[in-house]
Amino acid sequence: MTEFVVVRLMELLLVGLLRDETFEVKAPSSGLLAGLADPVIARALAALHGDIARPWTTSVLARLCGTCRSGFSTHFKRVVGVAPMTYLHRWRMAVARDELRKGRLAIGEIALLVGFRSGSAFSTAFSRVVGCSPTRFAA
Repeated sequence: MTEFVVVRLMELLLVGLLRDETFEVKAPSSGLLAGLADPVIARALAALHGDIARPWTTSVLARLCGTCRSGFSTHFKRVVGVAPMTYLHRWRMAVARDELRKGRLAIGEIALLVGFRSGSAFSTAFSRVVGCSPTRFAA
């Protein structure tokens, strides 16, 4: 990924997060901004945001960042405030909410876009996080 793409991705990420009232950005000592300031975590964040549908694991992210799984997980949680997979799940739900608001894609398409293998798995996860079904949210 070129530096321009990474910078643009981070700009889009920040704008999206600032627009989304349910995605909390913490003080610079922890949270997304602290993660972007940390070279290891920034690399993981760029990967997660660059390929949201990929079946990410903590081990894959750790290898990508050149660290061990447990060390990466501990460092990510300390810097960002949540575990890597919790962050990914929240980001996926934020993107899904945004897509549902736009109303351009079917629920099954959104499910695939944000990394779910089926619309039903996505609907269950979305309902658990948001408190209503994707269909109801989009209405």
